[in-house]
Amino acid sequence: MSNFAYLLILFSFNSITLISLILISINKKSPRVLLKFLFFPVLFTLILGAFIQLQFEISDISLRQLFSNLIVIAWCLKSFNAYSSIKSLLLQEFLESIRDLIHQKKFLIIIINTIKISFIQIACFSSALSLNYLSGYSSLNFLDILGISFCTLGIAMEFICERKIKKTKQDENKFIRTGLWSYLRHPNLAGLLLFFFGLQLIALNGIGSQWSVMGFVMLLLIVLKKLIPLLERQLLAKYPEYQEYRDTTPVLPTLLRR
Repeated sequence: MSNFAYLLILFSFNSITLISLILISINKKSPRVLLKFLFFPVLFTLILGAFIQLQFEISDISLRQLFSNLIVIAWCLKSFNAYSSIKSLLLQEFLESIRDLIHQKKFLIIIINTIKISFIQIACFSSALSLNYLSGYSSLNFLDILGISFCTLGIAMEFICERKIKKTKQDENKFIRTGLWSYLRHPNLAGLLLFFFGLQLIALNGIGSQWSVMGFVMLLLIVLKKLIPLLERQLLAKYPEYQEYRDTTPVLPTLLRR
């Protein structure tokens, strides 16, 4: 099986699973199911990739592949009860348009927009998916250990931030500026980027997996050019004092300092 055929199968499966998830949400007349299980298709697409690898004897399972799969599965499972506000912002335009499209019976446009989201998912997780095709030598090297360390640090930062957010969620009149937020305006997103950067480092040791760097670049652009500006506008509108905090605290380490 060629790399292209392998990716086409995974992309098709991910798209069908995501469409099914959206149909369930439409049937329940609530976006909660979609928002909660947004990364459910990625989880099962990853498992399908490993199954195809074994079924067609594409390559042997390596420690590198095993670690990356376990890390991504853990992240996807964690995402079911996290990132609710981030997922809402990312899907804001899609969710706002879907009701009008249903009334206008433009179901084909809904499917096309869903396929676009599926493409972004596959691209952003391409580092892990590519390792389920040809993962390279079984033994781990320095780059693998470094990547796993970044992934672990990223998940730890996300976990700390999520606990802090849940503790302070009841007081909507204040935004968080203590703990990790005293150093960065968006430490949870810094953890997210560290996690995916670690995955990318691991993927660089796979055979022919270098193309997946484009997926990490896409993720980086989504976070820096779309997600953070949306969050910043939301916070500035809700908290007038956020401007002072914004002027004195960097958004991310060495990035977009202003």
